[in-house]
Order: sequence, then structure tokens, then C-alpha cells
Amino acid sequence: MKKFFLILTLLIIAAVLILPRLDTYQREGTLTLSALQAPVKVLRDDAGVPYIYADSLDDALTAQGFLHVQERTFQMELYKYLAHGRLAEFIGERGIKNDRIIRLLDLTGFAKEQLGRLSDEERNYLQRYLNGVNAFITDREDEYPLMFSVMGHTPMQWTLEDILAIQYFRIWSSSVNWRQELLTLQLIDKFGAERAYELRPLTINPDDPATEFDAEPSQLASLGLQFDDSLVSDYQPRYAMGSNAWASDGGKSANGAPILSNDPHLDARHLPGFWYPMGIVTPELRAVGTASPGGPGLGVGRTSHIAWGATNGYADMVDLYIETLDPDNGSNYIQGGQSLPFLTRTEELLIRDREAEGGFRVETMQIRETIRGPIISDHGMSLVEGKLLSMRWSVPEYVGPDSGNRELLLARSVDEALLAIGKTTVPLNYIVVDTAGNVARMGSGVVPIRSRGNGLVPLVPKEQDNWQGRIPPEEMPLQLNPAKGWVGSANHRVTKADYPYEYSTHFAGSWRYRRLMELFEKPVVSVDDHWAFNLDIKNLLAQRMLPAIIAAFEADPELQPLARELAAWDLLDDKDETAPLIFQTVLRHFAIETFSDDMDESLLMAYLNQTYYWQERVLRWYEQDGSPWFDDTRTEQIEDRDDIIIRAGRAVLTELNANWGEDSSSWRWGDAHTVTFFHPFIPGKDAAKWIGGGEHAMGGSGETLMRGLYIFDKPYEAKVIDSMRIIIDMADTEKVEAHFPGGVSERWFDPWNKNFLDSWLSGEKRYWWFSDEAINEHAQYELRLQP
Repeated sequence: MKKFFLILTLLIIAAVLILPRLDTYQREGTLTLSALQAPVKVLRDDAGVPYIYADSLDDALTAQGFLHVQERTFQMELYKYLAHGRLAEFIGERGIKNDRIIRLLDLTGFAKEQLGRLSDEERNYLQRYLNGVNAFITDREDEYPLMFSVMGHTPMQWTLEDILAIQYFRIWSSSVNWRQELLTLQLIDKFGAERAYELRPLTINPDDPATEFDAEPSQLASLGLQFDDSLVSDYQPRYAMGSNAWASDGGKSANGAPILSNDPHLDARHLPGFWYPMGIVTPELRAVGTASPGGPGLGVGRTSHIAWGATNGYADMVDLYIETLDPDNGSNYIQGGQSLPFLTRTEELLIRDREAEGGFRVETMQIRETIRGPIISDHGMSLVEGKLLSMRWSVPEYVGPDSGNRELLLARSVDEALLAIGKTTVPLNYIVVDTAGNVARMGSGVVPIRSRGNGLVPLVPKEQDNWQGRIPPEEMPLQLNPAKGWVGSANHRVTKADYPYEYSTHFAGSWRYRRLMELFEKPVVSVDDHWAFNLDIKNLLAQRMLPAIIAAFEADPELQPLARELAAWDLLDDKDETAPLIFQTVLRHFAIETFSDDMDESLLMAYLNQTYYWQERVLRWYEQDGSPWFDDTRTEQIEDRDDIIIRAGRAVLTELNANWGEDSSSWRWGDAHTVTFFHPFIPGKDAAKWIGGGEHAMGGSGETLMRGLYIFDKPYEAKVIDSMRIIIDMADTEKVEAHFPGGVSERWFDPWNKNFLDSWLSGEKRYWWFSDEAINEHAQYELRLQP
């Protein structure tokens, strides 16, 4: 056995020494990039962050495409296959669920149609980037990543349709509200419309105490919805979960100019990370920030004039409809009293399988569509006889000829930035500032104007379309230069009670934004304050729940040790503390004990996994100390909130004693709440030790500004985390402060693969350079690209 480990150790050492030389690419010197119009210079600092110097934006975009694919070849190929619904063809069985929903949407077909609608400026913007991508694929085969040799994969030339498909996949992945509608149908089937209404989401805008989503009860009868997870992609939620972004104006900022902060929350455990940091300098533009490989420009960043960041705004751009099959003609459906034929198409999905003939299995999908969209209930679902469920997405109907990304990059003021954001189809909340001192928060996306329905419950179609166009950009939620001196978004509801449109019923709980309100009570905030806000781990949900928990536990001798730990807690979800572990476990078991008598395991987990659906509602009952849902219908007595708290406490003792020992003082939140960083080619904790970033104890939670969200039925491993932290001080013309859990390069054992990870874990500031002086001072490598 000792000999085996010695050999293994030697092999690993050899791999670490040899593989970087086999799996590398040109970082210095001169190379030919024929798509350029003029020479381009790329300077890199010691962390590998590139700064492109070009004579035109066109050439800068070409160089950007080249650098992206040079250092993120596998990642970009993954995105391409993901966006076309061909992921199983690339990675095998684990991609099939993604492929089914993407083929239903027909993103490939939509991308082809949209190509003909692009403005000349938008087409050129994408084409220049594409030229750089294809130059690498054609001319640098010897620099393909080693993992392609292992897979037996050779990348093909990219097309504009590929870039558009990736754009629209990311937009789709931010549109998660349709899953809420499926859950609502399940609840109506189980409890009837009236009782399911009691479980409706409670959405609150802390800036407007009058807000509370309180629609009329649905009149739907049970539809007998049954479905499996055939369309539940493991990949879509990686882009959908949230974010924080905020900005203080010049009057509230210590340096007299706006300061912007952004920490997008994604499943960012996959090295080298979602983001690619970089700078771009041309005669018309100076910019630094982060891009997402697969498309041009910057997703978050600053220029000489503005800075911007974004969060998921959860604007509802997807509706489900209950269609009626023509009883006399199974090839038709009923629309406004008429019988109309389904549109039909066939999709063949290839699934990589070494044992299959030719290396692939084939799955065939027969897809039916109404005038609203594809029938999703044909795939892993069923309803009562004669009823079908269709899905309608607003983007194909209302998308314009420009994405807004190029216009945002070139904007010279907040006003110009808001016009650019109005063209954006992604359902985000943008935070934008400018050098004149303006700050703004604006919602984006193409949200339908609903004349009927609110997006929470599927509708039965009528003769008149319930979508009456889109909400005009100038009427999207906007906060511009508020008197309080700051703007922010934490995925909470941003519409006021008197907002005239049905915007969404799906928002995060209000505690993260309420914590921002507390922090911004300081009359003046500095850059260091903004950085500290990003790392803040105070849990305001716990603050509201603890008094009742402590009181109930103190009355039970068995639970008194837990009460003492919670009473001494400072409400910080610190990885080295005991109380956060106790609270999170109480929260889980309280929710389970509340509903386990009413729901079977499948429905219970479907409901509790959608925390945005139930948390604010259950907290309302909790603080009112009254709801019939607290009663356990399986017993003869009538249980109240405190009875459920006691039950939860005993379940906590059982769980934590079994997992961490009976000495509660030795329990640590970070023992259970961990995050693992791995390479997407070989995921998992074991591989993470060798070609990943390993497993780490983590503070924070789903309720804190520093996010560490776990999935309810898979406690307590953090899945959704801060994919980046960036602070931009418009008074600082030298740099931005930022880090992310990864690095520039995806290559195995590359020193730039995860060289920002330690800083992300510790909270250490890193810098991306903005001025020529700072870029040149820190430059360690120079690459010249010649036409």
C-alpha cells in the first residue's frame, strides 16, 4: 500500500511538472492574427489579467474573441453546446435534461431568425468578436487544451448563430418564473384553489411598506398535473439565482464621486470561474471589468464615463397556458372557439455513449406548438385528459435589433446608459453611475403587459390575447438619484404598490436589502465600507426568528443548551461559530415540520426548494404566531408555532448529535457549510483535490449579503456564491478593487487557473488596473498581435 501511494505521489508530481508544458498557449512575443486591421498589444499583469491596446474598437473586439477562446476553449465549447441543446452530445447523459428544454424552446431556430433582424452596428459588433474566435480555432490547433485530446473533441468554426444562441440561453436561464407556475399547479391539485392561495408568495419592497403581492385567488380546478424532472436542467439555475448590487452617490461617498459595488450570485464553483477579467483601451474607449467568454464587451465594469453592475431582477417574461385538445381531432387544439392545427417539428438529440454504435445514442422529440409556444406537457408531464400545458416566452416576440451591450459600453452618462439598458432583453436590475455624480437602478427585459393574469398561475387562453405588447423601457422600474443618496438591488421586489403592470410574483426575501438599508444609515461611506458590505454576514432573517426560538427552547430542558448558544449569538453567519449551524438546521426542520403532514415528500421538497416562494409567507405567519398550517393534522391536538419550534429543536439535536457529536460547543457552521471548487471536465469533491480548488469551510448563508446559498434538500453545501466581488470608485482613476473564485486560464495546472481563489476565500482585495500608468507599471507579459 505504501508503494502504491509513493507511485501515485510521483505520478502527481510528474503531472504537475509536465502537464503545464503540454497544455499551454502563447502568452508573449508576436503572433499573426489576420482578422485584425492594425497591430494590437496585449499587456498582462502578474495575475494574467489582459489589457488590450488597439487602434479601434473593432480590433479590440477581435483580440477579445481571440483571448477568450485561447484561454477558455473548453468553457466556450461547453457554452455553445449548452445553448444549442447539444450538451449531451458534448458531455454525455448528464446534459440531456438541458437539451430537452432548449430544443423545446428552439433557441437555434430563434438565433437564425434573429440574425436577420440585427442592426448593422450590432452585426459588426458580434462579427468582430467572432473573427477573433475563429482565428484561434483555424490557426492555433497546436494550442487546443489537453482535455480535448482526452475527450476526442475537435472544435469547429463558430458562427454568429452560436454567439446569439449563447446570448439567448443566458437570457432564458434568468427567466425562472415558469417553474413557480408549475409549483402553483401542483399546490392547486393537492389543496384546491382556495387553500393553495394561502401558500402564495409574499413579495415585499422595503422601500414601499404598502407592497404585498395579494392577487385574487385562482379559480382553477385540479388538472392532475404529474411530472418528472425531464425538463429540469442542472445547468440553467447556475445563471439564475441572484446577486447584490448597489451604489452611493457623490454626496454620500467619502471621495466625492459615486462608488459602485456588485457581487453576482451564481453557481461559480466551476474553475476557472464564470468571469474573465480584462481591460480594453482604444481611442474611443477605456474600460476595465469582467466579460463572460462567448460574447463581446463587458458584463460588469467601468469606463472613463460610467460604471455598471447588475442583479437578477426576476421580471416575469414567461407564461404557461392551459390548452384544450380538440376532442374531434387530436392533431388540433381549440383557440377562441376555432380548431387550429398544431405546428410540429422533430428534434434528434445525440447522447455521447462509448458503448453505442458510432459513440452516440439518439433520443427523438416530437414537439407540438400552439400560437403561444411549445407544449411542454408532452415531455415528462401529464394532465387530465384533453388538457395540455404550453409555454410562452416574450423574447422571441419583442426582442429588438440591438442587445444594448455595445451601447452601454460606449455610454457617456447615466442617461445614455439607461437608454442602452432599455434595449436589453435580460431580466436584470442594473445599477449605473457616472462621473457627474448620478446614480440609478433600472429594470431591464421585455416584460409583457398582461391584461389578464399575474404570471403565478397558468391561464386558460381566450379569444383576446392577454399579452398587449411589452412594458415600454421608460416605464420599467427606475430609481434615479434618490434623496437617500444610494440605490441597490438584492433580488427583492423593486416595484411599488401602485406600479401599473403585473411585473413579477417571484422575488427574493427582503432581508439582504434590509441589511443594506441598515449599513447605509452611515452618513458617509468609503470604498473600504463598500468592500466590507460585500463580506457582510449578518443574518436579519435569524434576527426576526430568534426571540420565539430561544423562548421555546428555554422552556424545554433538553433544548436549553441550544437556547444558550443562540442567545449569545451576534447574528453573524461565521464559519467558526456554532449558532449559525443551529439556526440553519432549526429553519430547515421548522419548515419541514410545518408542512410534512400536508404534503408527500415529493411535493414537500418541490415547495421548500423554492425558498423565494415560501419564506416571506411563512415568516409572516411565524411573526403573527398564527396559521392553521402549523397544526399537524395527524394528531388529535392542535399544534401552534411553538409546538413546531420544539419539534424542530428535537430534530436538530438528533441530526447534529449524529453528524458532529453530542458536545454542541464543538459544532461549527463551516464544518457543514462548505464550498467545493472543481473543473467542469471532472466534477466532484474527489477530483477537486487534484485538478480543482478543493473543499473549504464557508461563512454566510442564503440570507446574508456574502452569499452561501445551499439547496434546501441538499444541506448544507453552498452552491450559489459570490461569483465576483467588485468595487468601482469613480474618483479612483487608477484601478478597481475585485476578485473572483478562479483565474483567467482554464488549462490544467496553469498557475492562472485559480490564482484569485485564495483572495476570494479570505476576502483579500485584488486590483484590476485602469490607467495607462498603472497598467504599464504592473505589466509582466506583452503579446503583440499582427494583422
